[in-house]
Amino acid sequence: MSDYDRNKYYNKKKFPPREPVNFGSRFFNNKTTPHKETEKSETKPKSIKKTTILAREHHAEDRAVSPKCTVKEGDPSPSITIATPAHAVESAPQHRIKEMTRCAKLLDEGVICPENIQDYLQENDDYLVVGIVGTQGVGKSTILNLLAHNNITDKLKKSIFKYSENSKQNMDNIKIFSDNYVNQKVSDGDTKPKVDDVIFKPQSLSDLSNNCNGTNGIDFFVTHNRIMFLDCQPFTSVAVLDEFIRSEAKLTAMVSEFTPLENSGEIQGLQMTAFLMSICHVLILVQDWFFDSNVLRFIQSAEMLKPTISNPEDELVDHFPHLILIHNRAQMEDFSPKKFKQMQQIYKTIFNKTKMHIESGMGIGSGGIINSFSQEICGEPINLFLIPEYDETTENLYRGYPPLEELVKKLRSKILGATKYPLSNTSEKHWLIYCSKVWDHVKKSNFFVEYNKLMP
Repeated sequence: MSDYDRNKYYNKKKFPPREPVNFGSRFFNNKTTPHKETEKSETKPKSIKKTTILAREHHAEDRAVSPKCTVKEGDPSPSITIATPAHAVESAPQHRIKEMTRCAKLLDEGVICPENIQDYLQENDDYLVVGIVGTQGVGKSTILNLLAHNNITDKLKKSIFKYSENSKQNMDNIKIFSDNYVNQKVSDGDTKPKVDDVIFKPQSLSDLSNNCNGTNGIDFFVTHNRIMFLDCQPFTSVAVLDEFIRSEAKLTAMVSEFTPLENSGEIQGLQMTAFLMSICHVLILVQDWFFDSNVLRFIQSAEMLKPTISNPEDELVDHFPHLILIHNRAQMEDFSPKKFKQMQQIYKTIFNKTKMHIESGMGIGSGGIINSFSQEICGEPINLFLIPEYDETTENLYRGYPPLEELVKKLRSKILGATKYPLSNTSEKHWLIYCSKVWDHVKKSNFFVEYNKLMP
């Protein structure tokens, strides 16, 4: 056939157009030839490496190769799994104990609240419990705020002493700032809470105008070196009695319903003071002048009414703490050796029969702080400490005694070095259980009922 005839023949016969051949279609498309389909159904599917997400640890170098996973027959698509590195599980740090940034309620409206503080306690038997009592407005919360910080800076003093000049809204702003800071990430996967300057709420001018206490119940705070501070509401306070008059339900819940209304405030204060005497290693009594006979009578009555606690072995535990007498807002004449010697002699005479440890070397007259307060000049030392009145304008002037930060530092070191007489517990968590047991004994004690009958 000639070329002319061949071209004429093929032009007449129309062939269907061929589809373009893509040599990668069998890898990217699901279209397969019939003979390949049968071959695919007979063979097992090969294992497919699944997408693995590694759980991020605190450090970026904690990574491992994800384990191989195969796809089961009938699964439309491979699932996504989360794998934890094997060596990261072995070397994972233990559960970190929460650090407190502000105080929490241990005793609120006559009820122990263990759920507020149990997350902050450890299985640790090396701790120190420090409680504080006093009348209204003597500076209990201010002293605990100074003791709870290791370093007393100018910013700290400004935050604590300037609080009373501000309104109550300042404390709310501090709480909002603290909550936001705790939720803020400082490093990769780690949060480092910042302790507030004002840990315990002092009494503000708005509280005074509204006849309210700065502290209600007992506030709790534990530091990172395991010192527990307990801030108690004031005893013999008119604000407490006014609250009982307004709410009869609180009167029934916090004190006995058989207690007369006019004696309810003092009975409640005696119960809380006796409670702190049973659970504290160190008890601080704060006064802002020398001396109030009603306050000393109150402390002796609380010691007399303190019930004896029994442990599971049916042994009686008669625990008494160290008693530190603090004169807050002391003036220049209080730091004279003659006046200080007179203070020590009077307190020694009043507390000559006390079972609390008042001569344990925790006072300012034990030496090493003020040279003129030596034992040869002022006599046998007791646990009496003087804290001067803070005045920002005359702070840098010499007034015959060390500055505030040095005196508070010495007081903190003496408290930390106190002999810890054993309580009926072994760890911090057991101490919390012990607190509930002691408060239940105090509430049900007949001593307070009998004492109430003798009150005028």
